[in-house]
Amino acid sequence: MQSTSTNKLRIVHSFLLATFILLQAVVNNSLFAQNFCENETALFTENFGTGTVPTSHPDIITSALTYQADGELYDEGIYRVVNNTQQKPDWHNSPDHTGNLNGKMLVINGNGNAFYRHTVSSTSGIPAGYYSASLFFMNVNNVNICGAGILLPNISFVLEYQAQDNSWVPLIGSPVIASSVPLSATPTWVQMGGVFTLPATGSFIVQNIRLTLSDGITGGCGNDYAIDDIKLATCPSGGPLPVEFLNISAKQQGTGVAINWSTASEINNKYYDVEKSIDEGANWILVSTTKTSGNNSSVIKKYNAFDSKPVAGLNYYRIKQVDMDSKYKYSVTVSVKVNIDKVFATVLTNPFIDYISIDFLNKASQPVSLILFDMAGKTIATDRWVIPKGSSRKIFDKIKNIQKGMYLLNIVDENGVCIYNGKLVKQ
Repeated sequence: MQSTSTNKLRIVHSFLLATFILLQAVVNNSLFAQNFCENETALFTENFGTGTVPTSHPDIITSALTYQADGELYDEGIYRVVNNTQQKPDWHNSPDHTGNLNGKMLVINGNGNAFYRHTVSSTSGIPAGYYSASLFFMNVNNVNICGAGILLPNISFVLEYQAQDNSWVPLIGSPVIASSVPLSATPTWVQMGGVFTLPATGSFIVQNIRLTLSDGITGGCGNDYAIDDIKLATCPSGGPLPVEFLNISAKQQGTGVAINWSTASEINNKYYDVEKSIDEGANWILVSTTKTSGNNSSVIKKYNAFDSKPVAGLNYYRIKQVDMDSKYKYSVTVSVKVNIDKVFATVLTNPFIDYISIDFLNKASQPVSLILFDMAGKTIATDRWVIPKGSSRKIFDKIKNIQKGMYLLNIVDENGVCIYNGKLVKQ
């Protein structure tokens, strides 16, 4: 029979574990949330609930999509609300975006036309001003299907108010057509949406406003997607934020992490700060600053940065966009797990003049040997270093007096295994 103290310890352990899971959920929600305008106040949200049994949904336009309870979502124009995206074998296997246990989402084999509509009503009236509509979206197709003819979903947002004559009138800025979401090797949720303006309507009080989602692609291979966390919100602080982020990604690249992001539009934009956290968002440090390529833009722009000193394990990244008047906003946060199962080496100075700067990422402290050859195979310079655990930078400076030209640098570990072998140019 177990002792009372042992039972008490188990109860405490269970409580602490439950508390950690709750705190983790709070942290994740704060890290990955993004608004389309400042101080958004939600009028309506839809996360499609939880459960393991597929269901239909009352906001689906039945003339556009047909509910299919079981089997593969093989035919175009069918859907289900379900807790996993893999409703065909060649689709991504992913849970929903919200993160609830057995959380559901809307999964669709698309076929064009308006497919979702929800009306928000208020008997006290809906005031004139700015409103945002957004959702999280996943292209569920894997990268190895359909070939060059793959169809990419093209989602548009229509926001309308019901006028005095009961007709539906588009808000200013409606529709917003989101950029197509490309295929990805791993399941990727992308936030899309826009900001709209409800104009003044005189003495008439608007009581109904509705959101309609449409898919602009019909037929063919592809056009399969999941939708989650739909939101319609007020923008009490004014219009759209100065930059509309399209996507952001982070990927291990040799000894560092490559961060890439793109924007769909920019207004009075000055620069971007890339920030990193290694404690799940509790603290952030500056990685680099990138100047904008023009203050204003309405076309897609792509940017990149490189973190040369990640830590082993999870590294979180976000983009801080800074306005011309020093106002700023943040992108969503992404993470990458840096695996150090060997020694990585990245040459930073190529071409070089007086020295070669090399970054290392190492699982454990160990010696390495460097040999610089000319193109005839003659040894020009050598060195031997002890590389510490983690990220480090070394300078190979025994080359100041060598002639200009092409050289070959070889770096091996203590067992003679090649870490780096590449051509360098002396200027």
